[in-house]
Amino acid sequence: MKQVSEKPKISPQEAEMHYQSSKENYTIESAESHLAYYREKHPIYYVVLLQNV
Repeated sequence: MKQVSEKPKISPQEAEMHYQSSKENYTIESAESHLAYYREKHPIYYVVLLQNV
Protein backbone atom coordinates (compact mmCIF):
# COMPACT_ATOMS: atom_id res chain seq x y z
CA MET A 1 0.00 0.00 0.00
CA LYS A 2 1.25 3.47 -0.82
CA GLN A 3 2.06 5.68 2.12
CA VAL A 4 0.08 8.90 2.41
CA SER A 5 2.37 11.45 4.00
CA GLU A 6 0.17 14.50 4.20
CA LYS A 7 -3.31 14.87 5.62
CA PRO A 8 -5.80 14.58 2.75
CA LYS A 9 -8.06 17.53 2.03
CA ILE A 10 -11.06 15.32 1.35
CA SER A 11 -14.20 15.32 3.44
CA PRO A 12 -15.55 12.00 4.73
CA GLN A 13 -18.70 12.57 2.67
CA GLU A 14 -16.67 13.11 -0.50
CA ALA A 15 -14.64 9.97 0.22
CA GLU A 16 -17.84 7.96 0.75
CA MET A 17 -19.31 9.21 -2.52
CA HIS A 18 -16.06 8.33 -4.32
CA TYR A 19 -16.07 4.84 -2.80
CA GLN A 20 -19.69 4.23 -3.82
CA SER A 21 -19.06 5.41 -7.39
CA SER A 22 -15.98 3.21 -7.60
CA LYS A 23 -18.02 0.26 -6.36
CA GLU A 24 -20.55 0.75 -9.16
CA ASN A 25 -17.79 0.41 -11.77
CA TYR A 26 -15.97 -2.46 -10.06
CA THR A 27 -16.33 -5.88 -11.64
CA ILE A 28 -15.17 -9.05 -9.92
CA GLU A 29 -12.51 -10.61 -12.13
CA SER A 30 -10.52 -12.22 -9.35
CA ALA A 31 -10.84 -13.09 -5.70
CA GLU A 32 -9.87 -9.53 -4.78
CA SER A 33 -12.58 -7.70 -2.88
CA HIS A 34 -13.62 -4.20 -3.81
CA LEU A 35 -12.22 -2.89 -0.53
CA ALA A 36 -8.78 -4.37 -1.25
CA TYR A 37 -8.93 -2.98 -4.78
CA TYR A 38 -9.99 0.44 -3.48
CA ARG A 39 -7.23 0.50 -0.85
CA GLU A 40 -4.63 -0.15 -3.56
CA LYS A 41 -5.98 2.17 -6.27
CA HIS A 42 -7.23 5.09 -4.14
CA PRO A 43 -5.10 5.23 -0.96
CA ILE A 44 -5.91 8.85 -0.11
CA TYR A 45 -9.66 8.26 -0.17
CA TYR A 46 -9.18 4.97 1.68
CA VAL A 47 -7.31 6.70 4.51
CA VAL A 48 -10.12 9.25 4.92
CA LEU A 49 -12.72 6.47 5.08
CA LEU A 50 -10.59 4.48 7.52
CA GLN A 51 -10.20 7.46 9.85
CA ASN A 52 -13.91 8.18 9.87
CA VAL A 53 -15.42 4.76 10.42
